[in-house]
Amino acid sequence: MRSTIPVVPMGTQAADPLWEPLDIGPMRVRNRVMMSGHALLYGEEGVLSQRHIDYYRERAAGGAALLVTEQQAAHPSGANYLQGCRAYDPRAIPWYARLADAVHAQGARVLVQLFCGGAQGSGTQYTDEWRPLWAPSPIASTQFHEQPKVMSADDVQSVIDSFVQSALNAQAGGCDGVEIHAAHSQLLGMFLSPAFNHRSDRYGGNATDRCRIVLEIGEAVRRAAGDDFCLGLRLSIEERLAFGAGIREDSFLAQLEVFAASGLFHFYDLSAGGYFAKHVSVTPMTTDEPWAFLAPAAGRARAQLAGRGKVFVVGRVRDVATARGVIASGAADMVAITRGQIADPQFVRKAREGREADITRCIGANVCIRRVAENNHVVCVMNPAAGREANYGTGSIRRTQRARDIVVVGAGPAGLRFAGTAALRGHRVRVFDRAASPGGRLRQLSVLPGRESWVGGIENLLHPLEKAGVTLALSTGFSPAQWAESGADELVLATGARFDRSGYSAYRPERRGIPGAGQAHVLGLDEAIERAGRDPSLLGRQVLIVDDGYDELVAGLAEWLARAGARVSILTPRLWWGETLQRTYDLAFVMPRLRAAGVQILTQHMVEQIGTTEVGVYELWQPESSRRELMADTVVLGLGREVVVPSEIDALATRRLGDCVAPRSIEAVIFEGEQLARAI
Repeated sequence: MRSTIPVVPMGTQAADPLWEPLDIGPMRVRNRVMMSGHALLYGEEGVLSQRHIDYYRERAAGGAALLVTEQQAAHPSGANYLQGCRAYDPRAIPWYARLADAVHAQGARVLVQLFCGGAQGSGTQYTDEWRPLWAPSPIASTQFHEQPKVMSADDVQSVIDSFVQSALNAQAGGCDGVEIHAAHSQLLGMFLSPAFNHRSDRYGGNATDRCRIVLEIGEAVRRAAGDDFCLGLRLSIEERLAFGAGIREDSFLAQLEVFAASGLFHFYDLSAGGYFAKHVSVTPMTTDEPWAFLAPAAGRARAQLAGRGKVFVVGRVRDVATARGVIASGAADMVAITRGQIADPQFVRKAREGREADITRCIGANVCIRRVAENNHVVCVMNPAAGREANYGTGSIRRTQRARDIVVVGAGPAGLRFAGTAALRGHRVRVFDRAASPGGRLRQLSVLPGRESWVGGIENLLHPLEKAGVTLALSTGFSPAQWAESGADELVLATGARFDRSGYSAYRPERRGIPGAGQAHVLGLDEAIERAGRDPSLLGRQVLIVDDGYDELVAGLAEWLARAGARVSILTPRLWWGETLQRTYDLAFVMPRLRAAGVQILTQHMVEQIGTTEVGVYELWQPESSRRELMADTVVLGLGREVVVPSEIDALATRRLGDCVAPRSIEAVIFEGEQLARAI
């Protein structure tokens, strides 16, 4: 996708602007690449954990100049994650000290991000601390739907005081400064937004008054912490709300002028979107936003500041050339490569050493952000070591003392990850697959509209094999005779799973499948994708896709077929369709495309039977009275998967791996491949 700023390859300038140091108030950083604050949910008992320390140390050692911690609640009203952290708690101080020591030892700097969730959370999340949510106005979150209390003047002062205490705790721990989070529709962001701040007192009514609480926090922190403690703001350039409501670039620039005129802040960390437009804050794979899409607006902000504060910018910067272009163009003083450094903590070091080809690329699958939505530890689909640095971090792969000859059958995500890591450890590895191309279900995904970035995931998995000289035999089966002739020590089956064509569903546990599912025009989801890849018209003019949680594949296939002229319907027994896509933030881009293509979505329905041209369906809550028929040339089943284990070599296998053990998520089977390769 095109970039909004010039892409500047290495060597096109006399000096590389990415690697120049930068002074940010009292703090000097060694280069212009940072990691912005991002949720990890590694907290234990309300404070940082050793998992945090290991994670940040790894990125500092990898060359990042500046790390901003995940959001730390600056007031009891601000906590909104079960495994989040609280900066106002004095127990945080020794953990900030461990963090600062770990990051400083690697030559990097660290800021603590202070926030309050406002209406974005639940007042009954913590069993022993039930409370009303606080917000500037009585407007509930569209995600959490809990009516907040309108903050009084005393409440505002309580928040200010707690921010000060939180900043002092970070300072006492030796961190380099704090970033006040005033973006993304959280508490301070809601004060700044005309869409969510309807107050008529001194904290609302006009742009200056909406800035007042942030200014008062800044003034109080500056008085308490002094001028040698770095202080900055995270702000949304625009909220991207419906019908142009809320913060837009012109109102953001007016606010920025208020903050700059105060002289309180050393930097401004610029983002966009928020809880009402998360797909802008953390763009998913299916986004139509260009690379570095916020850089032009950041450049206008930087010009307005005219040296009164440094500008950081985020927003789809995942490669070195784009990052260099952001800095060279003058759009920002620092550029955030955040998901890129989750995927590869050595991103900066490899880039500086001219080893960009060795960088594991973020593909925008947003497994990381989906885990946040599920209140789980953040992991990365491309980097099994993320969050597991203590055991899997850089340098932890040890050469084997006894090299083995290993045959892997299956070149899907689990097999490829296993083969690459096993080869790096010194084992001699050969991989066989019947398919003409590697990747398994990643290849299925990569051919679908909006999912092309999965090609990069396959390339990530193949790169270690290429470096280690692994033999990859495609369009090649593997037989007992080959095993007997191979002389190998291990036969690892990673043959994956396929979609079940019986139509069995836990919504109808009394039957073994859907009557009529054995007909030729009934396909598994994987078969349908393969057939559509040859010619979408092979599936006919009317297609019914029955889905129970495979919405990423279903969305791509439905759009593909509808674009080719078919009338496509998606039927699901679930309360609503697109749950996974919502958690990865893809739904905001996928749904308009499906609607525009005429795809129909039928929720809370199940199939009774499949005929030759018609499908009997019913509504879950009234199965007898709601029965009707839908016409379909092809019925596609995405209700479940079954393991694939070739019977001829099953008994010969020494180990099984991935989906042929149990069908699971991509990140789960990739991790299992890494885990087994380190143990074998």
